[in-house]
Amino acid sequence: MGKIRISKQIILFIGVIAITSCASSTDQKQLDKEMVLQTLKKFDDAVIARDEVTLKAITATNLSYGHSSGKIQDKAEFVDDVVNGSFQFVSITNDNQSVNISENVAIVRHILSADATNAGQPAKVHIGIIMVFQLDENDKMVLLARQAYRLPS
Repeated sequence: MGKIRISKQIILFIGVIAITSCASSTDQKQLDKEMVLQTLKKFDDAVIARDEVTLKAITATNLSYGHSSGKIQDKAEFVDDVVNGSFQFVSITNDNQSVNISENVAIVRHILSADATNAGQPAKVHIGIIMVFQLDENDKMVLLARQAYRLPS
């Protein structure tokens, strides 16, 4: 009877392990292209609207935001610049877009064309962009890094 009790305990233990590992693997959110593109649209819309709450929610705590001028901003500087700065986007279009996904990280490349104002004066933007999105510890997609670069004339 002692052998039967041990065998039942082993089977129960193996069953619990199997259920736990299945549950944890199905609970983890998987990135897909549509999710990435929806997050990018949400980001672009928040930049245009100067939506501080959304910008803070959609960017990683340790954000590195690079401009085509070479200026690098952290999260606080980026959000403050978008919300209070003299440069304001009016519209944003992303062309020649590619999305590459590796586990919980997505790399987006595109050409950004935009209408904007700079200190109230009309401005046009046409730059290359690379953005890195990741799923954070709460399975929420956030922008981890962005780098803009000048395009050849």
